[in-house]
Amino acid sequence: MGVRVKLKVKSLKSGAVIDLNSLLNTGFESEDPEIILPLRVAELLGFYPTLPEGAVVKTYETAGGIVRMYYVKDGVEIQVTTDEKTSSPIRCAAVLSELETEVLLSDKTIEELKIILERPKEGIWRFRDEEKKRKSVEPQYW
Repeated sequence: MGVRVKLKVKSLKSGAVIDLNSLLNTGFESEDPEIILPLRVAELLGFYPTLPEGAVVKTYETAGGIVRMYYVKDGVEIQVTTDEKTSSPIRCAAVLSELETEVLLSDKTIEELKIILERPKEGIWRFRDEEKKRKSVEPQYW
């Protein structure tokens, strides 16, 4: 199943805001917080088809091989939202993918959002500063 959370994503380039579901992917390793955005999400946030100033092409090693994606440093601000709590916002790089169909959070992003994966197969997670366990939200494909 995997763990998915609701996010509020704000483009720091256009100001556009979108609510969406994101998969927590601990296999997506990064030194800094990163979020992979399918191109449809990138369009809604104003990153595509015209790339913002400062966007670069980076190479990523994936399970399917090496791919190139557009990287926008400090491109977005994100927050986890639940019925009763919203996390503190964090800034992260927007990584625009022509292949990915889900929004993905890197291991560093998961840590910055203070998320603990309790039972990943069952989709159970919690915030680091509380004991309440939460269920994963549904996948959202773009």
